[in-house]
Amino acid sequence: AQASFVVKAFLPLPSQPRAMSLKIEFPEGYALCFVPLALSWIMNMFLSIQVAMGRKKYDVQYPNLYAPPGHKDGDKFNCIQRAHQNTLESWSMVMITMLACALVYPISSAISGTIWVLGRFVYGIGYALGNPSFRMPGGLLSHVGDFPLMGMAIRIAYKALIDPDLVKMMRGFAKTHAGLEL
Repeated sequence: AQASFVVKAFLPLPSQPRAMSLKIEFPEGYALCFVPLALSWIMNMFLSIQVAMGRKKYDVQYPNLYAPPGHKDGDKFNCIQRAHQNTLESWSMVMITMLACALVYPISSAISGTIWVLGRFVYGIGYALGNPSFRMPGGLLSHVGDFPLMGMAIRIAYKALIDPDLVKMMRGFAKTHAGLEL
């Protein structure tokens, strides 16, 4: 069974109907992706709280993103901040990839997303201990989640590129819009 949602699109032109319905179907199990998506917000709040507590503990004032050079506890605070910053650098891409791949692989995507989020918790806790090498277990666990998502995305893209119907459509587009004969 597939999950269905009805989306109403409002059209601003007076000559067209005021609203039209569009039925969007998602594969069974797609809703499971909202578990790691929701957990990722909790993970981000956890890491943000670690940074706020670190600012107070190590007296690192705003607007400094990191401790200023020569700060007596600079490395300790910077480890906490770097755990959060590094997570922010990949958070959106991992979640978008998870949601996109879930259109084809819903369960595998949800599991991979959950593993990535759990890895980021471990990463943040380890890094906050003040030794950069303590981030490694969480980093590795995170990659147990994000590497499969990358693999799924690459597989979906490859299958699309070799699909005869899509190749025909791309050739038609190139001919019609660019005058290219492929």
